Amino acid sequence: MTAVPRPLVTAAGVAAAALLVTSCATSATTASGDSGADGGKQTITFMGFFGTFQDSFTKTVIEPFEKANPDISVKYVPIQNSAEVLAKLRASKKNPTADVALMDSSVAPTANEEGLFAKLDSAQVPNLSELVDEARSKNGYGPGVTLDSLSILYNSKAVDKAPTSWNDLWDASYRGKLAMPIADTRGVALIVALEKILGKDYKKDIDPAIDRLKELAPSVETWQPSPDVYTAVQSGEADIAVGWNARGQFYKDTSGGVVQPVLPEEGTVKQINTINLVANSGHADAAQKFIDYAIGAKAQKAFDDDAYYAPVNRNAQLKSEVAARTTASAEQQKRQIPVDWSWMTSRYTAWVDRIKREVIGG
Repeated sequence: MTAVPRPLVTAAGVAAAALLVTSCATSATTASGDSGADGGKQTITFMGFFGTFQDSFTKTVIEPFEKANPDISVKYVPIQNSAEVLAKLRASKKNPTADVALMDSSVAPTANEEGLFAKLDSAQVPNLSELVDEARSKNGYGPGVTLDSLSILYNSKAVDKAPTSWNDLWDASYRGKLAMPIADTRGVALIVALEKILGKDYKKDIDPAIDRLKELAPSVETWQPSPDVYTAVQSGEADIAVGWNARGQFYKDTSGGVVQPVLPEEGTVKQINTINLVANSGHADAAQKFIDYAIGAKAQKAFDDDAYYAPVNRNAQLKSEVAARTTASAEQQKRQIPVDWSWMTSRYTAWVDRIKREVIGG
């Protein structure tokens, strides 16, 4: 991976509103949020994923952070995906509308190269030293904050025979019942998985995987389920789908087992989301304090126990029953399909464009 986004900042009183009006000229020059001239409370703006991610992250990370740092409040701006974050940051580069932003690790390097993100000060983000290797940034930019993997999802009430393989997506019994939101990282990861199954090298030629997806297209009921693929599977709009394991596990619990995530027998592809300091933030110190908290062991355990991501902090120990359902599990670790996300950065957009043009629009 839906709950409706919840407001994180309550309305101010009449007197505070009047003060805000008189100070709007000053606050308009800052990146986002505001702080009093006397160094009072600051508001940092955080762009994060919508729906269940927002609900869980707010409860387990933002609210405890605000309690521990009463001089800082966090405004959550929900976004659909990394492409939306990139577009928003590009449009507001000279006067950024956010201080911290989540972004897929395959897209974040583009934002780094364009000067949309700033490097972190390790002295202000000491928890960087506690990260697992795959979550570390090699060049000082935002580190990983979540680890997840691609999954098949199915509706247990509608499907008699549960899928076990990526190849099952082509099963004739699922024809017209598939939800395939693959015009993003899910599609890129699926191409990597299909290339492995087909005995091909994704770094040399993705035509075999694209052709295989073209064969699947007639069976797809929707390429863009609303509000998301997990709700579509739960409601019965789709019987089979492709999505992320963490949200699939979350919906498995909240749907009473109607939504079931599957780790395909051929293995799966791991995905990393990064947490980044927006360049020219007017609240860089507070933003880095928030990033440090989010990657800390306490926050990682709380969030991942609730949302089924694998922790990026090596000192975060999840509940055993939760860990077994994440990409950190021994089973998932044995069945990871290797992918070079650094190499993928310069091909990501071209791959997504081919999916849109040749598979979805073909």
